[in-house]
Amino acid sequence: MEKIIGFIMALIKKENNENNPIPPIPPFSKGELEFLLKLISECTFQGKEVQVVYDLVYKLQQLYVK
Repeated sequence: MEKIIGFIMALIKKENNENNPIPPIPPFSKGELEFLLKLISECTFQGKEVQVVYDLVYKLQQLYVK
């Protein structure tokens, strides 16, 4: 589960490192956002993961409603 969260967080993160610049990420389609939100909703989270997932879902929802 942590790998999925890490992958999703890496996609959303927009910071660039001078030594290893990250190319800009193209915007998600509505279908991609729906897929990610559904995937998250079908998982079980515990402890400190809950806050991270909450923040992630909030960001994904903000992208979805744009």
